[in-house]
Amino acid sequence: MGEKVQQPDPRSGSNFDRMASVFAVALSLAALFVSLVEVSSERAQQRAEVWPHIQIDQSYSEAGFRLRMVNKGVGPALMGQLVLLHNGQPVQDVDQLIIETIGAERAFSYDRYSMSDPSNSVVAPGDSLTLFGVSWDDSTRELIRAWNGAIDIDVCYCSIHEDCWQASLMGSTQRVERCDTGVAL
Repeated sequence: MGEKVQQPDPRSGSNFDRMASVFAVALSLAALFVSLVEVSSERAQQRAEVWPHIQIDQSYSEAGFRLRMVNKGVGPALMGQLVLLHNGQPVQDVDQLIIETIGAERAFSYDRYSMSDPSNSVVAPGDSLTLFGVSWDDSTRELIRAWNGAIDIDVCYCSIHEDCWQASLMGSTQRVERCDTGVAL
């Protein structure tokens, strides 16, 4: 009869196969982790490339007084509601506040001041907007002296990635959960 052919032991290669499988799974997990880190980094970079930064300031010059807003960021600002505050309270009627501040006999109306409301608009990078301004005369000087430290402006704005911030004249810019922009994204 013939010689018996020895069959390979089926268990002998299984340790190598198991180690190769574990190594393949570990390599796949490492590749997945690297991909997730890369995607996260790309998202952060995309957000930074369209980051708006609204600053509100006031200026005094020979010509008059201005409350101004400028987008010093690199992306458009989708504006939420702008609120003018006097002693911490929202102002509904600027003409009435002028009368209450300097009296009806010295008061002036919208024909002597300029005012802009960027609520629900888009402010491009580098754009500035005068929110409130007056030219100097005795009445406007009296008004601005009386308003000094009592007037504030709060504005909420978002990036195109729906990251939102609250900025004010008297405070710093703070990140917020959301704004009601009214601008379609």
